[in-house]
Amino acid sequence: MLRKTLGFCWSRFCADLTAVNSAYYCFGPFRLLPSEHILLRGDASVPLAPKAYDLLLALVRRHGQLVSRDDLMREIWPDSFVEEINLTVNISLLRKTLGEQPDGRQYIATIPKRGYRFEAAVSEFPQPPESKEAPAAAERPSFSVIQDLEVTTQSGNLRWRYAGLVALAIAMLVAVVLGRHFAMRKLAQDPVPGTAASRLTENSHALDLYNQARSLWSRRSMESVQQSVELFQQAIDADPNFAAAYAGLADAYITAGSYGNSFLPPRVALPKAEDAVSKALALDENSAEAHTSLAYIKLTYDWDWTGAEAEFKRALALNPNYANAHHWYSHELMAEGRVQESHEQSEQALALDPTDRVMNEHMAWHHFMAREYGRAIPQAMKAIELDPDFVQAHRVLGLTYSGRSAEACAEFKKGIDLSHGDPVAQAYLARCYALSHRTGEAHQILDALLKDAQERYISSAEIAAVYAALGDETNCIPWLRKAVDERASALIYINVDPVFDHLRARSDFQAIVKQVSLTPVVDETSK
Repeated sequence: MLRKTLGFCWSRFCADLTAVNSAYYCFGPFRLLPSEHILLRGDASVPLAPKAYDLLLALVRRHGQLVSRDDLMREIWPDSFVEEINLTVNISLLRKTLGEQPDGRQYIATIPKRGYRFEAAVSEFPQPPESKEAPAAAERPSFSVIQDLEVTTQSGNLRWRYAGLVALAIAMLVAVVLGRHFAMRKLAQDPVPGTAASRLTENSHALDLYNQARSLWSRRSMESVQQSVELFQQAIDADPNFAAAYAGLADAYITAGSYGNSFLPPRVALPKAEDAVSKALALDENSAEAHTSLAYIKLTYDWDWTGAEAEFKRALALNPNYANAHHWYSHELMAEGRVQESHEQSEQALALDPTDRVMNEHMAWHHFMAREYGRAIPQAMKAIELDPDFVQAHRVLGLTYSGRSAEACAEFKKGIDLSHGDPVAQAYLARCYALSHRTGEAHQILDALLKDAQERYISSAEIAAVYAALGDETNCIPWLRKAVDERASALIYINVDPVFDHLRARSDFQAIVKQVSLTPVVDETSK
């Protein structure tokens, strides 16, 4: 019976396999394999979020043709109502991933007010590349549990002696299921420090998706945050009562539209985050994760300082071991100039997870904002040691290299390379060039950012900071006002960010500080 059942399943699998469209596409150094859902650069796999991959495939299949934005929205998000900004963000992600063609053109061209066109020459082939013949009988392992099974495919007869592998797969599957069962029971009885009980779900698939999403979110790159949004949503789809997944989705949207990571306009991202938080709290009003998310929304979007602090304290009362609550609370305290209290919260966050790259980078950031550069440098280096590809750690290290412009700019360049040209990373390099009196290079980057901002979201606060570094107050103030209209989260640090130190005595700058619901801080020695 077992052999018959396995034989039937194998036959169905092979029949389904041959039905898959095996065509693949080549352009530049890339190969796109729809049957495998893989993009290759040479022999290396290129990571792409599922929607970004689907979008690339839709454009490549119609290479040379104009594809309207409406058609792409219907094709990529057929069953969902999503903002058109999702299309823009994914196009931007693809451009960063693909880079430029040899002649300097983008692979994907924008046709203003109409749509997009895949510009590169594309070759289409009917069979997957590097397909390998079945191993010869002498090369194959011999198993005697079940006799060979002959399967007929479109390319001919393939004979596989696979029974032992099937048996092994079954054994592994049983082990995984049992392991998951006992692990979930253990987690329920003895929660991991720093996590909230609300993360538990009886749905193992939803839990797997949630854990993957949290891991991606913690990387803090544009691509990983975008992927985490999709996985958190899939976890919610798998278990609509999973409160922690809603809180995770909120955190992903917060990061997508917040300081240092923004690629969605805050007025798009933060309302989505708030909606997810409200659903999380409706399911579990005692979720420390959800109260932390709500606190950060109140802080960075509502500029409700009192309400944010109350939510942070509520989260920490519910779970004193939730590291991210200490982490984000320290941001509020630093923004308010409560440096010692911010340090205490940063220390607690780091103590709870001393090998976490984000917590180490955050401690370096705290020291930088406190002008403790000698303490910031080794802490930033520790974060880089934990993850050499962590863009924010290189950014903080660059900021702390006061008076060492060559080393500072080198760190910002690494940030651009690691983030594939992220505009926030470019803005920081422009600031470094400006402060290093390399104004021509600073203006070159700034001009490119201003041009790019016509098509995609780039925080006006980042543009304003570049003008501030250039000493161009005439342009800085209007861009800060525009950042206020955007609800740019970077503005909460306007009283403590060193780049604005020389502006603090200006009445128009102080007016902007008040709009963020802060009290202007003026260095008396600057008067």
